[in-house]
Amino acid sequence: MFCLIMNQIRLDGLIASDYYHLYPKYLEMVLPLIKEEDTVEGFEIALAAMVGLFSGRNLGKQVVVVVARP
Repeated sequence: MFCLIMNQIRLDGLIASDYYHLYPKYLEMVLPLIKEEDTVEGFEIALAAMVGLFSGRNLGKQVVVVVARP
């Protein structure tokens, strides 16, 4: 511990609100990627979808739509 103090270790954090102005650009970039991924609908299918993701049925991400927006 004394060695860490003597070497003046620096720890920085990330404050998400500092980057809120980039959120629209983030959505523009991410939404097309989510739409092309494997999606399933329904809470009752969520467990099977996650098992499929971890067993190699789908590589990448798995989107589970629990409640559809009107």
